[in-house]
Amino acid sequence: MDAPLTVTLAQLNPVAGDIEHNLNKILRILEEHSEKTDIIVLSELILCGYTPEDLLLKPTFINNIKNAVEFIVLKSKNINSALLISCPWIIEGALYNAALLIHNGEILAVRAKHNLPHYGVFNEVRFFKPGPLPDPVHFKGQVLGILTCEDLWFSDVCAHLTKKGADTLIALNASPFRSGAIEERLDQARTRTAETGLPLLYVNQIGGQDELVFDGHSFAMNKDGHLIQMLKGFEEDHATLSLPLPAPADTASAVPNLPDGHALIYSALMLSLRDYIAKNGFPGVLLGLSGGIDSALSAAIAADALGPDKVLAVRLPSKHTSQDSLDDAREQAEMLGISLDTIPIKAPVAALEEQLYSHLAPNAPPVTFENLQARTRGILLMALSNSTGSLLLSTGNKSESAVGYATLYGDMCGGFNLLKDLYKTQVYALSRWRNAQSPAIPERVLTKAPTAELRPGQTDQDSLPPYDLLDDILYLAIECDESAENIAKRGHDPETVRKVLNMVQRAEYKRRQSAPGPKTSACAFGTDRRYPITNGFEG
Repeated sequence: MDAPLTVTLAQLNPVAGDIEHNLNKILRILEEHSEKTDIIVLSELILCGYTPEDLLLKPTFINNIKNAVEFIVLKSKNINSALLISCPWIIEGALYNAALLIHNGEILAVRAKHNLPHYGVFNEVRFFKPGPLPDPVHFKGQVLGILTCEDLWFSDVCAHLTKKGADTLIALNASPFRSGAIEERLDQARTRTAETGLPLLYVNQIGGQDELVFDGHSFAMNKDGHLIQMLKGFEEDHATLSLPLPAPADTASAVPNLPDGHALIYSALMLSLRDYIAKNGFPGVLLGLSGGIDSALSAAIAADALGPDKVLAVRLPSKHTSQDSLDDAREQAEMLGISLDTIPIKAPVAALEEQLYSHLAPNAPPVTFENLQARTRGILLMALSNSTGSLLLSTGNKSESAVGYATLYGDMCGGFNLLKDLYKTQVYALSRWRNAQSPAIPERVLTKAPTAELRPGQTDQDSLPPYDLLDDILYLAIECDESAENIAKRGHDPETVRKVLNMVQRAEYKRRQSAPGPKTSACAFGTDRRYPITNGFEG
């Protein structure tokens, strides 16, 4: 190792597919740091955003990326700083997920990702060819071991780079948020630094991309596994460091304490909604505000993320809606400062019942008429969405989605669902956490029995086990992939387990038609868990 090297870690918020937008972000960061640093490191696939999915199969898309890289190369002439970017790159006719080191009008090195993930939300083998084990790159007296995301989770790439003489590891990442992910990244980084004896620079993407949220939290770790610096979470940030990295005692103030789990999830949900609205051009959101816990938390997140002026809440009372629910919705709207409208559904529901009366089966179950109420609300809310251009938020939680306790084309209407990956017990916990920061949800909403109010005296527990019991069964079945037999061995009644898992299986067709929403768990519906709708398997 010769002279010190200054490195700027820059975590940016790209837009998937918007090459021009992302290019401008890259050029702006280059211009701002052109004389301040030796090398600027950006996140995985920064030029096209992660993940572009089947856009990668379009030749014009790949060609536009190539043109953008050529423009960056041109702009880099006579500039001191080098750029380490990532993009899809064709080598000898094959497409790679590649890191490109660009400096002074040249591409100095290309290093392709070796380990391609193909599990959960990832399917890179569909698009990319795995690269060979990458050799280090010599730059300004330093020997840099450049790797991409999944390459950090296996020992082979870092071991090869170390054997070939690297003195610093630099990882470019698009690692999505979920509970526990930040700690897992740090643990993995410590494992690699312990194995190699090398410091590690880790740059991560930030931003919401459909059902994924990228949290940033880029960091620098010295060769002893001590965290030297960590960038902010859930926002764009950058930091410049000098190699070799200092001892941790010299930079203790640069390492923030991570927020607790509730704060991280809440921040992820806010960023997810904020970016979904901004990147898709919606002027704001609207939602049905029932006076229940799910819509209450959704409204609080929306107001915090977008500002109260961008949120419209709508009460849609039926003949079964209690005065308490109406009062709670009004009180919360006043607490949040959001607009509140009221559209009674008694008359349209009565008209539908009259119109349908002679056509329905004589023994039509009560749920037929209950669902008319939910679907009437869906029609009215979608009409408001059409008339204003605002996005309708669906407000169902993961527990309800798991067992099908929701009305298709009714309360499932909407274009985005903030609570999609939160169990009911998590909804309550996150709501209490939010209220501990400042009042946002009326206390009675947190304490009254949950109910859809589609018939007199109804509560959720008329149809479902208590939520603490239900959610434990669901967690074991979904996140832990446990069998019915193993779940029962953990102390749950076998018949209850069987009924719950049967409901989960039968509700697959509903989940296929549900709105997208942010992933916050290890196994989210849609992005991580794929089961057939027609499914004869039991167990």
